[in-house]
Amino acid sequence: MTALSDLSSIQIRALIKLDTPGGVEDSVGREIGELSDPMLAGVFGLIALGLATSEIGWRNTAWFRLTAKGRAVREMGEA
Repeated sequence: MTALSDLSSIQIRALIKLDTPGGVEDSVGREIGELSDPMLAGVFGLIALGLATSEIGWRNTAWFRLTAKGRAVREMGEA
């Protein structure tokens, strides 16, 4: 189980940044070019914990978004 309190401050900021408006179905996450180097480090930490995912998307670039587990940690504090 992962709790919000287990995350670093940059990982918590990344949880917030990756949760784009529109709910689960419409969430596209963030394109790699939108994220600073420290934020990318936080995102990669979230990926390692299974809280975020990466995929190649629009414009053939990397995109990052929260997984269901990541949303649960962000919204309920643990998953």
